[in-house]
Amino acid sequence: MPATGPPTILFEVFWTQQKRKRLVEVALEGTELPPDDYPFYVTIGADGPLTPTALAELLVMPLSTVTFRVRRLERRGHVERVDNPADGRSFLIRLTPDGRKLLNKARPRFRSYAEAVEARLGDRRTSALRESLTELRQAIDEELALSPPAPAAPASRPASGRRRAG
Repeated sequence: MPATGPPTILFEVFWTQQKRKRLVEVALEGTELPPDDYPFYVTIGADGPLTPTALAELLVMPLSTVTFRVRRLERRGHVERVDNPADGRSFLIRLTPDGRKLLNKARPRFRSYAEAVEARLGDRRTSALRESLTELRQAIDEELALSPPAPAAPASRPASGRRRAG
């Protein structure tokens, strides 16, 4: 298969995301907090209590994914549902004392890694990257707003060997 050119910026982001996932795994090793759930603990701990919809918006995830993941945290006894005083038809999600205790153990470990990465980059490059990532997210949003949804295609495997993605 012929080369398709250099990787796109979105594939570079994918590779970066894979490295980020590994860093979170290392940082949280031994804390009993699954790395995939760390953003939920942090967001609920920092911004909560939150409705499931507000949590989904903050994490930029589908509501169905958020409710599925929150149920896992509930089963662990780390979050609980409480009445929403602003809307009797909905509920809020907040960390339990055990959930807060786990977050308080995990957060400093993750932050030390995250701050070390930022120190390697320096303040100027960290700020520039933050700004560039914001611009990238906005460009993706704009493209998605202009693009019609792709028709569903049956899952199939490439006919030959490995393909270069991106």
